[in-house]
Amino acid sequence: MCSEEERLAHRKKIRTYSKRLVTTLSIASFIGYIASLVFDVPSLNLHSAALSIVLSIVSLGLNIWSYADHFRKRNLNNQLGIENTPGQEKLTKIHINIASSASFLIGGIIPVLPFESPIIPFVSVTFSILGCAAMAANIVQTMISEPKVKKLSKGENLQVV
Repeated sequence: MCSEEERLAHRKKIRTYSKRLVTTLSIASFIGYIASLVFDVPSLNLHSAALSIVLSIVSLGLNIWSYADHFRKRNLNNQLGIENTPGQEKLTKIHINIASSASFLIGGIIPVLPFESPIIPFVSVTFSILGCAAMAANIVQTMISEPKVKKLSKGENLQVV
C-alpha cells in the first residue's frame, strides 16, 4: 500500500510540473495568437491556433488525470484508515481547471474550422478569455483555500487530499 501512496505522490509531482509548463506555453501561444490578429499575420494565426489546440488537449488530459488520481487517493486513504479532509474545494479546483482547458480548446479549434466569417476571431478570443477567467478564478480560489489548509494541518494531523 505504501508503494501506491508513493506512486500517487510521484504522479502528482509530474502532473504539477507538466501543468506549469503547459500553462506557460499556453500563455505564450495566446499572446502569439493576439499578436497575429493585431498585426494581421495569417500564417502565425494558424500556427498559434494549432499550438493552442495541442496544448489544450494536453492540459485537459492532465486535468482529467488529476481528477482520477483525486479519487484514487481518497480510496487509498480509506483503505489505510486515514481520515480524508473535505475534498469539495479540491474538486472545485479540478472542475475549474477542466472548464479552463475546455474553453482554451474551443478557442483554439474555432479559427481552424473551414468557415469564412469576420466574427470567428472574436468568438475564438472570447473562449480564450473565458479560459483565462477560469484560470484567474482558480488562482483566487487557491489563495482563499490555502490558509484554511495550513490552519487544518497545523491544528490536526490530517492528510490533505
